[in-house]
Amino acid sequence: MNRKIFLQWYCMPVTVLLLGAFSVVLLVWTDRINEKQRVNFRTVEAVMDLQIHIATFHLWFEQALGGDLQQDMKEVWEDYDRAVILTDALLKGGETEHGPIGHLIDTDLRNQVEEITSLLTTLKTVALVRMRKPGEAGIGTDLDHEFDRVFGTIMVKATGLEWTVQAESLRNKEQSKRLFLGITLVWTMIVIVSTLGLLNRERKRTSAENGLLKANEQLRVQAEELKGHREHLAEMVEKRTAELSSANMRLQQEISERMRTEEALKESQKELRHISSRLLSAEEEVRRKIARELHDELGQSLTLMKFQVRSIEKKLRGDQAALKEECGNILLYTNTVIENVRRLSRDLSPFILEDLGLTRALQWLTDNFAKNYDIRLVLDLVNIDHLFSRSAQTSIYRILQEALTNIVKHSGAGSASVTVRREEEKIVFSIEDDGKGFDVTQVSAQEPAERGLGLAGMEERVSMLGGSLALWSEPGKGMRISFSIPVQEEKDSYGALSHHAGR
Repeated sequence: MNRKIFLQWYCMPVTVLLLGAFSVVLLVWTDRINEKQRVNFRTVEAVMDLQIHIATFHLWFEQALGGDLQQDMKEVWEDYDRAVILTDALLKGGETEHGPIGHLIDTDLRNQVEEITSLLTTLKTVALVRMRKPGEAGIGTDLDHEFDRVFGTIMVKATGLEWTVQAESLRNKEQSKRLFLGITLVWTMIVIVSTLGLLNRERKRTSAENGLLKANEQLRVQAEELKGHREHLAEMVEKRTAELSSANMRLQQEISERMRTEEALKESQKELRHISSRLLSAEEEVRRKIARELHDELGQSLTLMKFQVRSIEKKLRGDQAALKEECGNILLYTNTVIENVRRLSRDLSPFILEDLGLTRALQWLTDNFAKNYDIRLVLDLVNIDHLFSRSAQTSIYRILQEALTNIVKHSGAGSASVTVRREEEKIVFSIEDDGKGFDVTQVSAQEPAERGLGLAGMEERVSMLGGSLALWSEPGKGMRISFSIPVQEEKDSYGALSHHAGR
């Protein structure tokens, strides 16, 4: 018996503690692999930057040596110096444009970097000779060929180094994947074993409880029979009265407890509403940050790449038509990518909402959907600027954006309309389409998770603004979503605008 008690009260906690410690070790190991993966990523970025700086140095040096007065030789050598700094960082560790990197430990990688360093020294020597003897170092001379040969060797070595580091990153990724699978299996076993143990204990507890209930019932019946023979009718009435009083007190306690539970539930709903508001605010902030990064960083980088390709295209000879055509194709594709980046930036954070207000932002939104998705949109709205706070304007914009997105994704509609009008102290928004529609009763009966996040997110935003949302649809008859938001701030003048967005 003592052994059984020991197994019940001590064996399980010790087992869970050991498994937890094992899981912590696996997690720490995984974190170290991930850190190594991040270092490898920064190393690859450093090698790519090295290739860019060397290529830029080679291009601008040839231009400057060829008599291009717009090229400052000091700026040309700055790219060479940056390349040397990157090789030193790879050998000794240090800061790069993408973050700190540690020194390379692998002997083969260090040998490759040292070869690149040596080739950089040779490249500099040849470049200096060409600068001192420009008349003997023009295009087609031995020095020019030697300069190009050393440059090509550096680029080949750098590419090989990049492939080697990327291969190491792939191996680390596979190892991290296997560790994650191991952690998942360990915790799956913990859950299975714990569940089986709990089920077994619950089964025993239920069996014991049923036995006690049966014994208690037999004792109660016997006690009642004895009391029926020994007690007087008045005593039985008194006992019943006392039982009723006790039951009444318990009922009152249950009612009080239920009321307290309802109050607690209301407070929880308020807290959830507050948390949802903070989450949506955080989401908008993240959208703005990502939009700025797309516009400022990626957009500028693509523009620079576009100028560099255009510069290369201008320097091609007349007999290099194929290369010129390829450069033209690259420029067309780059322009498409730049436009897509701008569109993504606008979708993530519509700067027009902050610059020109909600009314103009809604006009731009419908125009954008009509143009990008080949759908006829009719917009009829009144001027609602300054009627809502900045955060409320953002929420209203997101609600209409989600409604239009649902039309494009699910309705198959050819035309739609958006109407915004004022009714006393509230603004009523209505979105309709002529799509395939659906059964509202069937959708309403589904769980929130099955209905998707789109409609749930719209309902949550409307609720936080103190408004109400209604949905109507029938199969084959389209859909209509309408919601009303109370006016938060009065405006002196109230105008009306009418706008149409077509195909």
